Amino acid sequence: MPLTVDKLVTVLAVALALFHITVASPFVLMPDLILRGTHLLMALIIGFLIYGMTGTGLRKAVDVFFILLSIICVGYLIVFHASIVVRPPWTRDATPMEVFVALGTIVVVLELTRRALGPAISLLCLIFIVYGFVGPELRHVSFLRPLAHSGVDLNEFVDQMYLSFEGIFGVALGVSTNFIFLFVVFGALLQVIGGGDFFVNVTKAATGSTRGGPAKMAVVASALMGTMSGSSVANVATTGAITIPMMKKLGYPKAFAGAVEAVASTGGQITPPIMGAAAFLMAAILGISYQEVITAAALPAVLFFASLFVAVHWEALKHGLQPLERSVKGTTWREFKAGWTFLLPLVVIMTFLMLGYTPSLSAFFGVVATLLTPFLRRSTWVSPAVLAKGLDLGARAAVSVAIACASAGIIVGIVQISGLGFRFSSLVVAFADGNLYIALFLAMLAAFIFGMGMPTTPAYIIQATLVAPALVELGADPLAAHLFVFYYAVLGQITPPVAVAAFAAAPIAGTTSTAVGWRAFALGIPAYVIPFLFVANPVLLGQGEWTELVLVLGRSAIAIVCLTIMLTSWLGGRRLGWISRAALLVSAALMITPNPVLSAVALVVILGVWTLQRYGPGSVVTQGEPRRGR
Repeated sequence: MPLTVDKLVTVLAVALALFHITVASPFVLMPDLILRGTHLLMALIIGFLIYGMTGTGLRKAVDVFFILLSIICVGYLIVFHASIVVRPPWTRDATPMEVFVALGTIVVVLELTRRALGPAISLLCLIFIVYGFVGPELRHVSFLRPLAHSGVDLNEFVDQMYLSFEGIFGVALGVSTNFIFLFVVFGALLQVIGGGDFFVNVTKAATGSTRGGPAKMAVVASALMGTMSGSSVANVATTGAITIPMMKKLGYPKAFAGAVEAVASTGGQITPPIMGAAAFLMAAILGISYQEVITAAALPAVLFFASLFVAVHWEALKHGLQPLERSVKGTTWREFKAGWTFLLPLVVIMTFLMLGYTPSLSAFFGVVATLLTPFLRRSTWVSPAVLAKGLDLGARAAVSVAIACASAGIIVGIVQISGLGFRFSSLVVAFADGNLYIALFLAMLAAFIFGMGMPTTPAYIIQATLVAPALVELGADPLAAHLFVFYYAVLGQITPPVAVAAFAAAPIAGTTSTAVGWRAFALGIPAYVIPFLFVANPVLLGQGEWTELVLVLGRSAIAIVCLTIMLTSWLGGRRLGWISRAALLVSAALMITPNPVLSAVALVVILGVWTLQRYGPGSVVTQGEPRRGR
């Protein structure tokens, strides 16, 4: 049987997955440079095979050229790693060979980034590279003078980008190598052995008896799927294929059905314990444990999904939607009993993380548990081919993350060697005139710009390098500042005009991506407020006394619910008027403030609006004929 390109990719992907599982075990030690080099080299080879140019002849020759160039350039680093790690930086001129392999590595990384992730990141990397070399000339341009620097010569550039842990092979690629890859493989394995179906079935049974059950199912299932994939598009593709048609069948408008899934799937990236690749980078950048990151992110994630849950419930009331039939939704206990063993790998990972083990070792034991879980019960047995498929899918998905981290390393390297991070932070601080909240608003706008059409990981890295230091300088808690830019890097997935989660949901919903994108943006507005809440009240990140936490969480929850109801414009069985909506908006703002008097005023206003809606004069808007899902 001939070895096709797809079969070759499968062989290489499974080999890469087994390599990472082996080196993550407590029995194998390997130098970091070899690990990162092997990780990137295999990602490049697999990536050029997956994203090969269509056609024959010259186009295939170009792919072969890039693969050979990858092997030569990254292979040089692996072979000569021992001399590279002890090479004093910038003390001698780079040899012609070192210049060649360094520039060649940049070329292959940027080319594969262009193919796999689109031209935006590659173009941004090129802009930063040019900035590194032309920095001294910027002093001659008045509006660019604050960004001028002393310049970077070729030797410094080669050292920074290739021969150190500060460029391509820096922190970002290290996190991809040590943590992200294994968690992505873990999620893929858990899905192929039946974990994804288990989560969806249990969620459908648990939420189907309530109004708008399929929409609530999308919210809960996407949060659970986020514990496996950490990818908004992957969540849309998996849960959306089930939830969106069910929402449409129940009576939700197409755009709303797609928007619910897009927002919920995006929220999966902020749901512990995996939270997407950027969360691992956050722990590495801040120098804290990953457990601290997921602990801090827990309550904001609860607020995120609570706001979405309220929105879909009120939308169901607004349209008079009824619960699912019992025969459709099933029973929670029966579904749980049929697949409860799929929870064991998650329990293993969480247990090891809470015991203080590294994410890498925790993921290793989680992967081992996932490989063993199907064989605990005869009804869940799978073949070795299914397990191999999980390894294959996981490795393929991790390739794009590895390439994004490598390209982000180019940007981080230039920022460090040119001093751009300090200059940019100074500009933000000066423009904000020392006001933290103005700086937060500017950071939000920067996040939207950097995150437009860009995956979460590189978007977060750029903002963590340029924006987060300015927020910290103005008094924000470091973890809160990084979570702030992380949130907006995630929310970029549902922010028009380039909302990739909406693009993924639109074809399933049978409508345009523009309609889904703007509906998702409106539905997610309460989520855009949450980062401001935990920067203003770091107690929401688990910092402080529990009594203070309860009060702040309660005020924040009421504020989020008020904002959600205001956006839904439905309360007490009828449509909200503009005055009532404005009153709820003001009440939400007052609940955010720490002043107890203002909070009490807000509660009185909220109670007044509800009483007026429920018992006040005026004709009640008919909810329409109740529709029951079938």
